[in-house]
Amino acid sequence: MSRRPKHDPKESEREILNAAEQFLRERPFREMTVEAVMSRTGLKRPAFYVHFRDRHDLALRVVEDLGQELSEMVDRWLVGTDLHNDARAAFEGLTDVYQRHGAVLSALADAAGGDAQVEAAYGQMVQRFIDATAKRFAADQAEGLIRADIDIEETARALVWMDERYLTQALGRAPQADPKRVAEVLYSIWVSAVYGSESVPKSPKASRPQRRRRATRS
Repeated sequence: MSRRPKHDPKESEREILNAAEQFLRERPFREMTVEAVMSRTGLKRPAFYVHFRDRHDLALRVVEDLGQELSEMVDRWLVGTDLHNDARAAFEGLTDVYQRHGAVLSALADAAGGDAQVEAAYGQMVQRFIDATAKRFAADQAEGLIRADIDIEETARALVWMDERYLTQALGRAPQADPKRVAEVLYSIWVSAVYGSESVPKSPKASRPQRRRRATRS
C-alpha cells in the first residue's frame, strides 16, 4: 500500500487562507463556515484545526496578512526622504493592494460592524496606520514642513479613515474605479491638506528632485 503524500504545513495554511479570501470575495463573513472554506481546498476538515482555532481565528489571519501587505506599501512614504515621489508611490501601492484584495477588505470592514473579534482586529490594523502616520507628521512638523497649528494626531486619524472608506468604496466592489485616478486623488488630498496646496506639483514630472518648502504659520 502506497503512503499518501504529506502536505507541507505552510502550503496547507496558505491554501486555506486563499480559500477564505476567495469566499469573502463572493459572500459575507457571517456566512463563512469551516465547511464552506475547506470545500474550496483539496484538504480535509481536520487540517483546518491544525492551523486555526475557528473561523474567527482564520479571519484574523486574513486581516493580519493584508495589513502586512498594506504596511509594505505605506512604508514607501513613512521611511522615505522624498515627500512627493514617496507619497505618490505609497498611494499607488495602496491602490494596487485594494485593486487585488478590495472585495476581501470590504467584506472584513462590513463584518467588523457585527463581530467583536473582527472589529477589534480590523480596528487595530487601521490604528497602526494612524499611529505611523502621526509619527511621520510629527517629524515633518518638527522640521517646519507642516504648520505648527495643525493637530497632527487628529489629522492622521481623519485622513487614514478617509482613505479606508474611499478605497473600500472605489475598489472594494465592481465596477472598480481607475486605480491610477484613485491614487492621484488621495495623493493630492493628503499633500494639500497637510503640507499646503502650493506644495503639490502640477504633474508627476514636477515632483522630481525638488526641495520641500518650509511651511509658514498662517
